[in-house]
Amino acid sequence: MLKSLEIRGYRGFSSYRMSDLARVNLVVGRNNCGKTSVLEAIEVLVSGGNPMVIKRLDRRRQEVGSRYGVRGPGSWAMDFSHVFHGHSLEVGSSFHVRSDDGTRSVTFEVKAIDEADEEFHIQHSEREEDDAPAFAFVLKINSSVSNEPITLPMLEDGSVVFKRQHAAMHDRLLGSPTQFLTVDSFDPAKMNKSWDTVLANSLEGEIVNDMKILVPSLNSIHFLTGSPFGSGILLGSGNGARRVPISSFGDGLRRLLALRLSFVGTANGFLLADEIDTGLHWTVMEEMWRFVVEVARKNNVQVFATTHSYDCIRGLASLIRSRDDLADEVCIQKVAPSLDRAVCLKGEEVKVAIEQDIEVR
Repeated sequence: MLKSLEIRGYRGFSSYRMSDLARVNLVVGRNNCGKTSVLEAIEVLVSGGNPMVIKRLDRRRQEVGSRYGVRGPGSWAMDFSHVFHGHSLEVGSSFHVRSDDGTRSVTFEVKAIDEADEEFHIQHSEREEDDAPAFAFVLKINSSVSNEPITLPMLEDGSVVFKRQHAAMHDRLLGSPTQFLTVDSFDPAKMNKSWDTVLANSLEGEIVNDMKILVPSLNSIHFLTGSPFGSGILLGSGNGARRVPISSFGDGLRRLLALRLSFVGTANGFLLADEIDTGLHWTVMEEMWRFVVEVARKNNVQVFATTHSYDCIRGLASLIRSRDDLADEVCIQKVAPSLDRAVCLKGEEVKVAIEQDIEVR
């Protein structure tokens, strides 16, 4: 697990630090303060500097998109300037993410084309087409999990150029298992795909046992193959009782099942959940947090989540009040752009702050 996080030169953060991280960390703060950027920086770090992670986060934000065929068939280019502080990209531009005094670290730095090594120039010495744009810079990625830096070509407009072999090569660099949960992750079709993974790995019993935290009578979950959009989910309670559509329990339970499915494949890794309470009523917040903490403990997953909701924070405080044994497992990290580090509230401090009606967002 990460105990601390340091971000330099990434998006809105010139220099920022978080400390005293727990197993489950709730990141709060006003709009546009960088909560989602914190999750992204963690994803880049724990991926070992995989540049394809940048491509995925760009797709989530829909900032630029990719341009295909810029250097011949099978190539594409993506503008990386937005991930650098101030959207500034030139020789010397860099961002750095590290944790636990450098035990994990990754650095992205723009360098002049003549600073690339000989092997790079050999690989990119020929243009696929006469009118293909020339390379102007290189993006050099150094990571604590790799002995060799990654060097990628860049165009003058700041776009990084990829080829199919780049995607295959860099996907092998993925470090810790990681899942980034967004509002789209609650889509029924995506849940259907996740359930396929559950079936392939014989995890049905584990998922059912975890969902019993929310529905004690539950003994089976079934996804109907005849439902093309993944909306047909039945819950069984045994004793010959008729299986009931999950929609009969309200949309909240379906979203909590989607949340549980997001843990699939993240054992000994990380779950990054943007707006974790989306679509959930305030009355289920304590149950949600108990569910998240218990599943995270069992699977040795570290969770980083964001919220705007005071009810979500109250639910966390309520959990600590009823389960003081979980106090050391959770914390709130308040992001404030006017400071160079997040304000950390540990479990007991969260409970006290809510009891005294102190605004922690």
